[in-house]
Amino acid sequence: MPIATPTLENVQEISDMLGLRLGVRDAEVYAGFLAAMTAPYDRLDQMDAPHADRPRRGRVGCAPLPQENQYNAWAWLGPIEPTGKGLLSGCEIGVKDAICVAGMPARNGSSLLQDFVPDEDATVVTRVLAAGGTIKGKTACENLSFSGHSHTSDPPVLNPRNIAHSSGGSSSGNGAAIAAGDIQMAIGCDQGGSVRIPASWCGVVGLKPTHGLVPYTGAFAMDATIDHCGPMGARVEDVARLLTVIAGPDGLDPRQTNRAIPSGVNYLDPLAQNRRPKRIGVIREGFGRPESEAETDRAVRAALKRLAASGVEIEEISVPAHLQCFDVWNAIVVGGTSELMFGHDGLASFGEGYCNPRMLDAFAAWRRNPGDISVTAMPALLMGALMQRRYHGRHYAKAQSLLAAMRAGIDAALERFDALAMPTIPFRASAHPAPGASLAERVSLGLPMVGNTAPYNASGHPAITLPCGEHDGLPVGLMLIGRRFGEVDLLCAAEHFQRNA
Repeated sequence: MPIATPTLENVQEISDMLGLRLGVRDAEVYAGFLAAMTAPYDRLDQMDAPHADRPRRGRVGCAPLPQENQYNAWAWLGPIEPTGKGLLSGCEIGVKDAICVAGMPARNGSSLLQDFVPDEDATVVTRVLAAGGTIKGKTACENLSFSGHSHTSDPPVLNPRNIAHSSGGSSSGNGAAIAAGDIQMAIGCDQGGSVRIPASWCGVVGLKPTHGLVPYTGAFAMDATIDHCGPMGARVEDVARLLTVIAGPDGLDPRQTNRAIPSGVNYLDPLAQNRRPKRIGVIREGFGRPESEAETDRAVRAALKRLAASGVEIEEISVPAHLQCFDVWNAIVVGGTSELMFGHDGLASFGEGYCNPRMLDAFAAWRRNPGDISVTAMPALLMGALMQRRYHGRHYAKAQSLLAAMRAGIDAALERFDALAMPTIPFRASAHPAPGASLAERVSLGLPMVGNTAPYNASGHPAITLPCGEHDGLPVGLMLIGRRFGEVDLLCAAEHFQRNA
């Protein structure tokens, strides 16, 4: 589509927005230069951008019927049949609504994107189909994926363990669908805990891999520094099986650029070796937090005692970087998400890589319908814009510069231990808001659960949550953190826990 020639009115509008105070005569001169600058954009539009050679398909599936969707876990049902055979043959996989599946709506839980139907599969979807997996459908997620609670999806996703309580977010449908037995495996996105929170609260397994291990190509982003795609499953074996298929470089994701991303690793077979971790460090800062409940701390410590009884050495340690890393993550997710939405309409990185322009066009719908922006995302978006305008983004820049130090702090702890441990979420699944709950009540439910999960989005270390107990029928999750690109060892440690604790 040809670029519209900038007018005097356009220049004056941009001038006012940027505070340039251009006079009319100067604006007229600049408008002439801008008009001459449109030709390269028109030529650029005629070029074919590089992208993976992926099959196109027409519209597939339909919205689920109520009897097919007891817990509101599904946003859209297929199926899409596999294109090959392999490790996932005979398996049905759920895909979070924030990840593109050609021919199925990709709404990212938001009415802003209700009409967006991608024409390309995300890399992880292509790999699942090629490995024999069937895409059962798109699982529901939270509005713009910006909530750790499941009340911002429409309708709210219910926890199969107790429907009065949240399933966790933002990959809320994944947790509910696996816990309900609809599927064994699903793929989610995790920027602050969005794979691990629903896994923990629904009593299933969820892995946030090392940053960059699983390509993010074809998924809605928040900030390229903290974007992760990861597997969820009923058991550790399911997670290892799915990770084996979806991990590895794709040549398109800028998060993988200039990094030695492992390729062709089998994460499943080592589980059969019954490898036992020697030492696990228990991070003191993950317990007794202001938001912690005693029942959760007790359940996790009891699980660690059972692990010790299996022959694993357990030692409590202090890792100050755990708390510091949260503050670094906070500046990145607030500043990055705000700039991504308000400034770049969903473009998460200017690095070399591929981004479907149709996704950006769809994301720009917020400008036409700002009232549909998620209420739980709004504080971060406003704060990010305020910090950018008032402090010129220096806190975001400082946080980025501290990432290496944060990783080093976690790496230092992992030099002595095979894995680190703590509660995944400091408290069990909270209740859904009552009908007519105030705006303040609805917003306050969105993010208090990320204190232990979010630091490892910033540091990039792999982290897996495992069900380790329950209280009053609500599951409690134990989180194990491993060395970067040490998923084989981490999954073996998780398998040992699953078998012995």
